[in-house]
Amino acid sequence: MDLQNFVVTPAVMLILVFGIVEFIKGFGVTGNKLRWIALVVGLLISATFKCRDLFPAAKLYIDVVFFTLASGLSASGLFDFLRKFRLSDTSPTEPPY
Repeated sequence: MDLQNFVVTPAVMLILVFGIVEFIKGFGVTGNKLRWIALVVGLLISATFKCRDLFPAAKLYIDVVFFTLASGLSASGLFDFLRKFRLSDTSPTEPPY
């Protein structure tokens, strides 16, 4: 990952929320408590995203925080979360004739 090519978009924020919630699930948090944690995490990430526009001087620092979160989550199991949603290979082993 390169910070020069890293773009913070709502899609990146969504993946960060999913990754952080999956990371918290690893500690055994379930039920309504996990739902509230997911809400708070989403609110914090979206508020931080909006601060990029309100405080242009802090834009670089906010990008660095999002970049390090994305890097850390990819190292801590976000790959396993995304693998659950991968489509299985349905291609035939032999070409049809």
